Amino acid sequence: MTKVKIEKKAEKGKADKVKSETNTLKIGIAFGSGGAKGLSHIGVLRVLDKYGIKLDLIAGTSMGAIVGGIYALGIDTQEIERRMREFFSNNTIFSSRNFHFFHESLIRQDDIADVFNGVIGDAKFEDTKIDFMALALDLESGLEHRMTTGKMAKAMEAASAIPALFPPVYMDTKYLVDGGLMNATPVDYLREKKMDIVIGVHTKSVTAKQYISAMVWEKFYKKPAGMKTKKRGMLEQAKINMTLLVHILMRTIEVARKLNSKISFLTAHPDVVITPETEGMGLLEFNKIDEAIKAGEVAMEEQMPKLLEVIARKQAELKAKK
Repeated sequence: MTKVKIEKKAEKGKADKVKSETNTLKIGIAFGSGGAKGLSHIGVLRVLDKYGIKLDLIAGTSMGAIVGGIYALGIDTQEIERRMREFFSNNTIFSSRNFHFFHESLIRQDDIADVFNGVIGDAKFEDTKIDFMALALDLESGLEHRMTTGKMAKAMEAASAIPALFPPVYMDTKYLVDGGLMNATPVDYLREKKMDIVIGVHTKSVTAKQYISAMVWEKFYKKPAGMKTKKRGMLEQAKINMTLLVHILMRTIEVARKLNSKISFLTAHPDVVITPETEGMGLLEFNKIDEAIKAGEVAMEEQMPKLLEVIARKQAELKAKK
């Protein structure tokens, strides 16, 4: 249970902080998919911490499952950021040299497993300080698969297994991939668990329209007379081709899943929706972690007045029922 008490205190350039009060509310947050864009979830959590808002339940898929799962273990945002920076600065998993063919994905299962074990270790769902659910998609049944027990590294791997790029994960007798394909931001789960306040953090287009437009121009439109074309080496061209393959796949999925996302949001009626401005970021641009985190902070700050209003209203409703 979360004990939240509201007391507004004006601070120049900052929104009011939340202090404690006697009324009790259950607050849940759902973090969506988005690859590098999902690093904005760190910024959202940082602002919630600043206002003293405690969470009772976290649901996440794809990058939302990674960031949300680490936070659910009681690890602060500074340490989450450090782990993400260390991983993405030192890891060469997305190097074109690691792409392999004649397999079910461009990156090997062993490479992916090593990554998640390095980030989260042997932690289990039972170790979390905040209740947590990681969402994946069962390819055989075509249904959601909600993970709330067992090893978190394996669950995170399954919840973020982007088809073609990462291999599906076999666990619980199911063949699992990125849950964002079915449910981009699982706010419906929070409603099912009877949260008093539901927050949804939804990233914009997984693959920005600009990437597709640039690709179409490069491949199909005639260049103006006199424009020089840079020749690329075989390895450089292969890397570009693989990156485009991923963006084409993700853009196709993004267009197809819009209806599912709208239905999920409409039926769950989230109280507050946070949408970080990350549309200009690429799916694999993890080097833009500063930009992503800042976008999350700004988006959460902008919606904080609404969240405080919802908390005050819900607390008043609880008092009225007593």
